[in-house]
Amino acid sequence: MVRKGNKVQRTLTDEEIERLSKISLFEKIENGDWYQFGKAPELQEIVKKSSQSIQKINDKSKESFEEARELLEDFLPHLSKTAEIYFPLTSVEYPERFYVGEESFINSGIQVISAGKVTIGNHCFIGPNCQLFTPNHHASNPKLRRQGWQYDAPITIGNDCWLGGTVIILPGVSIGDDVVIGAGSVVTKDVPSHCMVAGNPARILKRY
Repeated sequence: MVRKGNKVQRTLTDEEIERLSKISLFEKIENGDWYQFGKAPELQEIVKKSSQSIQKINDKSKESFEEARELLEDFLPHLSKTAEIYFPLTSVEYPERFYVGEESFINSGIQVISAGKVTIGNHCFIGPNCQLFTPNHHASNPKLRRQGWQYDAPITIGNDCWLGGTVIILPGVSIGDDVVIGAGSVVTKDVPSHCMVAGNPARILKRY
């Protein structure tokens, strides 16, 4: 591992691959270690079942919002009873890894691509078509990318945050409390509490 600023960057050497061969898949995911999704049928099954569940929920929402909500609560075990999510959903690959706090609102089109944990705090507004991504692939070695190596870095969104439409949050980003993120922004690094950010990459426009 290499530390750059407040981020840990994972290296993948022959020695590291040997070490990882002795660790269970889900332990690797929890630790943020490298793993090969293409060689993990148990993960592929989770993602495929999640996709099917979301299609069923979206279809049911066309007939009955209340019944769709019941299916949604079964699908997302860490969704607060007071949180609201509008349909259709795009994807939540690992529902057990997705946490939504009290009285938060998520507009339609949410996409959560993550074996890493994704946490949304209390009283948040998440605009339509927002995307939260925790996986990292190898940035400089196409051979390792072809072999399917990846690792996940968790995303944390604090309380009282507002994400405008089509905001993208990248792996490992932590957002403080009372943060406003402008529509269409791409958040590539941590954001402190009590500020407004926007842009690609997002930068602080205002502190309060």
